[in-house]
Amino acid sequence: MRRRIKILSFTVATTIALLLVGATLVVLGIFDEILNWDIFSAKVEAVLTGIFWASVVLSIFGVAITFVLGIQEIVRAIGSLQRHPDIESSNVVPEAPKTTYLLYMVGLVSVFSALIAALSVINNRITVHRSQVFKEIAAEQMQKLQTKWVQQVSQITTPPRNNVPISLHELIQSVVKLSFVNNMTLYLPDTEDKTVIWSYNSWGTYNKDNGFDRTFVAKEYEQAIQAAFLGRPELLQVINDRTGFTWYYVVKTPQDKSIAILKINGNAQENFREYRLDSEFN
Repeated sequence: MRRRIKILSFTVATTIALLLVGATLVVLGIFDEILNWDIFSAKVEAVLTGIFWASVVLSIFGVAITFVLGIQEIVRAIGSLQRHPDIESSNVVPEAPKTTYLLYMVGLVSVFSALIAALSVINNRITVHRSQVFKEIAAEQMQKLQTKWVQQVSQITTPPRNNVPISLHELIQSVVKLSFVNNMTLYLPDTEDKTVIWSYNSWGTYNKDNGFDRTFVAKEYEQAIQAAFLGRPELLQVINDRTGFTWYYVVKTPQDKSIAILKINGNAQENFREYRLDSEFN
């Protein structure tokens, strides 16, 4: 006799499984927060958070579907009793084994996993395109201002800790005000100490007390900036080639000497989808 797969049983089992997954992640999150575990990286935590909220949302839908199907089963059972009061248990179609429900759950998880994987691939391609467009537009904009950057930076012999030239502030602000730029940092080398670089952030309004900060080279991008000042821009190019909305521009003199580096943090919310790169036309 063919066994029947009951949607209500399948929904209940799936909902319970999702609730168990969510409960497990909550417990892990509590201990991770209290014991300050270093087991999970930021990306892993983001993935687990996504799984948790997906489990919660799907569980809510599962509960709602279970409620509706439960009412439907009750109505169906009452109707069968009224139509066939003398129905025998041997005429009732038996329920499918648990392994069948397990296979259905595995299939459902596989479908969702394939969907998420496909969307992730699509999202990655879109992100790569948007990142490339941002960097190309930023490069074009900086090249237009190349002469002005050389003029402004050449006037600075020692990075000032205050009273930065207002013309430099205005030049930086002209870039920051662009819709695809969030902020920008100007880096200058230290002529006396090769382990130090100077950085300046220009905020909205000019402030005489705001000036360059002296920073010891430690982070990867700082090492790349220092290497570029010493005539080795390869590491900085590696960073620029990564997918993201941060881009470094090297300001050079007509003699091809690196005198400043601009770190441009792009606006990730800017719509770059409507742009096409020149390479895409070839």
